Amino acid sequence: MGVGVRALALLAILVASASALAQEPRVVRVGLQAGGTFSWVVYAIERFGIDKELGIQVKEVTYPSKQATQIALRSGEVQVTVDDFIEAVRMQQQGIPARAVYPYSLVTGGVVVRADSPIKSVADLKGKTIAAQSLGDKSLLILRALAVFKYGFDPQKDSKVVAAAPPLMAELLRKGEIDAGLPFWHFVARQVASGESRELISAAAMLKELGAPPDLPLLLIIARNDADAGTIERLLKAVQLANQRMRETDAFWKEILDRNLYALPDASLMPAVRKRWEAGLPQRWDAGVVVGLTNLVQRMVQVAGAEVVGVSRFDARAYSTQFRPLGD
Repeated sequence: MGVGVRALALLAILVASASALAQEPRVVRVGLQAGGTFSWVVYAIERFGIDKELGIQVKEVTYPSKQATQIALRSGEVQVTVDDFIEAVRMQQQGIPARAVYPYSLVTGGVVVRADSPIKSVADLKGKTIAAQSLGDKSLLILRALAVFKYGFDPQKDSKVVAAAPPLMAELLRKGEIDAGLPFWHFVARQVASGESRELISAAAMLKELGAPPDLPLLLIIARNDADAGTIERLLKAVQLANQRMRETDAFWKEILDRNLYALPDASLMPAVRKRWEAGLPQRWDAGVVVGLTNLVQRMVQVAGAEVVGVSRFDARAYSTQFRPLGD
């Protein structure tokens, strides 16, 4: 009798232990770039209890630069990062065991000019001074491809292109020291909403004029090949739900300012930033998107050269469309 009771007690302990193990959250290590919007999403996953809902624990590490984040992914210090569609190809060609598994945000930047500028179209940029964040800036490469394809000039050769960070770019534009700029998407939103700038053409409109799908992603979620597939699918679902709840929750946008996840010179500009962010949420991830990115990369290389673009050719192995948010 005593043996039977002890056996039942042991069985109960084993069942309880198995149940506890089954309920242990799946852990994923995520690398964030300081100042990047992925921190908003990671905060939303925790803030809305999505991690507990899906049984996932997101361990984030913030790095000071894009390069530092890439090194962390290469070494396995983190399993997931967000990076652009060119960097996904570069990683593949450099032998980094990682690939893009899902879109994070669309190409939503654009060309801005002063509100009172006489510049009316891309054609008017010939001979003008244009600021970009770097010669390899993706919006600049798209502009160059469009200008060569449709307007008969290359801004890099037939205009003056200077490098400037977005805050400096805005100041130079304000002073009339540059004629146009290609800032980050949220700076486009801020400058236009403040009334100091006008959007000459959006990146989506440039893609459309090039004959490319206007909903191509600029940024992608990149995961190491050795990351657990089930955990990655839970993370993708968490990102999807976070985006949905961010869209629905007005208070969230004040919170990211209060928590220093973003900074604005004037909080009244946040609705414009929020609207632009929402316009950049991807709706599809399929073979058509990969084909669109393939053609876009090839055009960039033809116009700017492999050294500027950072890759000599497109490598489809850099992308995987097999992953889907859990339950989709």
